[in-house]
Amino acid sequence: MLTISTCAIPAGVYPMGDNTLAVSRPAHSVQLAAFALGQTVVTHAQFAAFIDGGGYQDAALWSDMGWTWQAHKIETQPAFWTDAAFNAPDQPVVGVCWYEADAFCRWLARASGTPWRLPSEAEWEAAGRGLDDEAPRPRLYNTAERRLGYPWPVTTDTNIAWCGARDLCGNVWEWCSTRWGRNWQTQDYRYPYDAGDGREALSGSHARLMRGGSWFDPLTEANPTNRARYLPGSRGSNIGFRLARSIA
Repeated sequence: MLTISTCAIPAGVYPMGDNTLAVSRPAHSVQLAAFALGQTVVTHAQFAAFIDGGGYQDAALWSDMGWTWQAHKIETQPAFWTDAAFNAPDQPVVGVCWYEADAFCRWLARASGTPWRLPSEAEWEAAGRGLDDEAPRPRLYNTAERRLGYPWPVTTDTNIAWCGARDLCGNVWEWCSTRWGRNWQTQDYRYPYDAGDGREALSGSHARLMRGGSWFDPLTEANPTNRARYLPGSRGSNIGFRLARSIA
């Protein structure tokens, strides 16, 4: 069984949003229950267990729309799975769409008995900023300015958040559970953040939030308040995901 190292995020009222970014207005605060977040994004080696465990063939692990996507695509592995630039065991798994990330969470939850899931965007931002807005210095991020051309291993220890999570900003975008809207262009779920308005429903084919920036994108994108989105069936060499679970 996979071992997922986590960071504990205490319950509290966390800052969210940024009045200087159009997609992140207005700045506000959000009350969160305690939760645990993966210390790193899911790695290539960890995702291999999902493949070997028949995750792509088990409809019970997928949302209704996710299984519709998979039944059409008949995928057996993420995009870029065999690309030498992206498939070291300790690199983030990339080329996974939101449906695949959600299915991985369901697979691991069933196999381990631990309720793994994707973090909400509010949880992700709380982990990135903390109660006192303590994001790491941007010069430590793996963004396009470094010209590395790929995500560095999750063991790289230069970019560590206040909670102990690695590479929340830069390296790879990270899927969140949260809906953006019915499609990429339509923002149906606006700020202030409200977990009870349907944005955290895992059903449907809504565009989903991504956070953190990546190796491919400029430093300005790697802002812990910045919000990006992508269609749930889309894959990219700069998109991965991190696990979360609630703490009773």
